[in-house]
Amino acid sequence: MTKYPVYVRGIATEPKVALTFDDGPNPPRTEQLLRILAESGARATFFTMGKWAERFPRTVERVLAAGHLVGNHGYSGQGCIGDYDEAEAVIGHLTGTPSRYLRPHTFNYEAYFQSRISRLPESFTIGRDIDADDWKTTDPDIIVRAVLDHPSLGPGSIIVLHDGAENEEAAIRLGRPLPMLAALPRIIACLKERGLWCVRVDEMTLAEPLFWAAGAATVALEAHDHLAPRANALTKT
Repeated sequence: MTKYPVYVRGIATEPKVALTFDDGPNPPRTEQLLRILAESGARATFFTMGKWAERFPRTVERVLAAGHLVGNHGYSGQGCIGDYDEAEAVIGHLTGTPSRYLRPHTFNYEAYFQSRISRLPESFTIGRDIDADDWKTTDPDIIVRAVLDHPSLGPGSIIVLHDGAENEEAAIRLGRPLPMLAALPRIIACLKERGLWCVRVDEMTLAEPLFWAAGAATVALEAHDHLAPRANALTKT
């Protein structure tokens, strides 16, 4: 049975955490996020959807110009075979370099690992150990607590937040990130108080991966796989 590595955190000996943002670019919300990151001196990773990168290329360029990392988050968010290869044709063209860091949309590993790019030796599949579920709340305080009170939070944590949405309806796409934007300055400030610095995923040393294999029984190593098929599983070996 072929197993594929999934990196869910960095090593615990470096005082670093990775803020990661999914489902953008989403102007003007992504630009608002960039201002917050600049004011706090934080660097982040943006897992970008191909259809939005195609529609809003200038926002991707702004993300890159601000020194952040752009990763591949699929093209349509529909879990189609080849979705990440299609996204790469757009994202790689904008960044000028092949994507090395990718994240399955809704953590659907089954669909994701059917794309050729996901299985390349130079590709890193990035999961997370903290998911704030910010996409389903309108209360910034809930998002703050979901991150800062999470039992896994510490050096090496990879935190998932959202600056966009896969939804074509502009009102949803523009409204969904607002609570996260209100929560983020407090999150970054508290992380700094704890001696944790916000870096890109390529600026931290990744810990040993977990592994996904098709057809394996579901385990609770990734407890927030919302919408992912329950055939998905991550194991230590």
